[in-house]
Amino acid sequence: MKKEFDKEVKKKLREEITVPKCVDEGIQRAYDMIGISGEKKVIRRRKRIWPVAAAVAALTAGISITAVAVNYYLKVHLKEEGQVLKYYIEVDKEQKEAHQIEVHPTYLPKGFEAEQAEEGAPKKTYGTAEGDSISIISYNAAELYRMSQLEENVFAEYRKDSYTAVEGEQKLDLFTRKNEKVDSDREITDVYLFSEEEGYGVWIWSESSLEQEELVKIANGLEITVLEETVPYPSEAEIAEELEKDKGAAKKAEAEQEYRSSNGVSEELVYQIGEEVKDTTRDAMAEADPDYLNEVEDIRFTVLSAEVSDTLPADTFSQQYFTTDMESWMNEDTSLKAHQRYRLGEEEGQTTLDALADKEAETVNAKYVIVKMKAKNASAFQTEWNKTEGVSIAPTLTAMHTGEEGKLVYPQETFWSANEGYDLQWGAERGGSFPIYFDKPYFTEGIKGVKSRLFCPLAPGEEMEYTLVYVVDEDQLSNMYLHFYPQNEMEMNGEYLTTPYVDISQ
Repeated sequence: MKKEFDKEVKKKLREEITVPKCVDEGIQRAYDMIGISGEKKVIRRRKRIWPVAAAVAALTAGISITAVAVNYYLKVHLKEEGQVLKYYIEVDKEQKEAHQIEVHPTYLPKGFEAEQAEEGAPKKTYGTAEGDSISIISYNAAELYRMSQLEENVFAEYRKDSYTAVEGEQKLDLFTRKNEKVDSDREITDVYLFSEEEGYGVWIWSESSLEQEELVKIANGLEITVLEETVPYPSEAEIAEELEKDKGAAKKAEAEQEYRSSNGVSEELVYQIGEEVKDTTRDAMAEADPDYLNEVEDIRFTVLSAEVSDTLPADTFSQQYFTTDMESWMNEDTSLKAHQRYRLGEEEGQTTLDALADKEAETVNAKYVIVKMKAKNASAFQTEWNKTEGVSIAPTLTAMHTGEEGKLVYPQETFWSANEGYDLQWGAERGGSFPIYFDKPYFTEGIKGVKSRLFCPLAPGEEMEYTLVYVVDEDQLSNMYLHFYPQNEMEMNGEYLTTPYVDISQ
């Protein structure tokens, strides 16, 4: 059941969806950051093929690729910084044009099948029925140049003891790290290869039980095609614009972090069960934009009740309304199985991908929190977006603490799952949790049935009552708060605007 559920979700998530321009730009930005290109202007010419076998032939003839190329226009440096290794990229864009590349594996271990193999896509994912997964991600010189100029290195930092240099048909950098999932026997391995002469890079990511020799065989079997299609390098103006955007985003994140570290939640933003909650940023937004109140609906919420439960009886909580697959985490009596988690302090940043694996996982029990809610469109209008896409009707469940003088403060620690496939908690922003159950979904079919499960249209004056169920670890029951409108929090004129919480602690 779980495998079928996962396959269906992956299928839906790969389908196309029409989104507003501002959302589309955000998605494209995210794609750019991980090296997945969107549509680009290219000049189509005939293509020339440089399979890895060509490098082998050159070496066999006694002439290395290094010796032939006098000037490389791509330089890749793997530098040691303390206990970690980090990639630095240099591209001499004046030396030659950037060319699009295609990468196809000529060898895959038995059982691996393509999950994402659209023609021309730079990333291809292959998996097995047992859950092993391999991704092959390619980067052309323009993408690597952009990465170097923006200092957005998508390649992780690694501990020195995780590194192996593989010499042979070609130079490979191989990094192996322990899987932070305590119940997984799959090893996480990254394999990198770069052509400094042709100006491309390939990253093979593996979470599988494959031996290193198999991954090296996959890398050595790649057929890499350098197309005559040229890809424009980002201009200085484009780089400057993106740097300014990054600077603004960093400033906003810094302001938020400073506020959250030095301030708590003001008393007027903490509501109790039964009190109507409204978006407290509306007044500030209206001052900046007089048309705001006529363009964005006033959606209000009331928490009617919150109850902690050990079980969810099947005659009351229908399986069709769960937002995730519960089979692996639910006992026969519907109580929750124990699970493992990592506890990270505020200053414990993940300087390497081994950070979680270095921690000791805790075994904990969890409970259900059944929340009965009411949502209302208090405006006299309904936007087109509301009609077609709906509004978010599920607050995030977060842990808060009582600080000095009884003030509500943000937690100084976060939790991460130590179990494979565990998604019942901590999937929301800042370590919050989405509900695992919603009994009145409006969107149930197709792509919206997956992506918009927690959205519903609300007509002018319309009210709806519904039930949400969250999962909370037993030792966090006294810290439970529902956070409303988190997407509307922002920094404005040097002030950080926060949104309301409802106290449902037990």
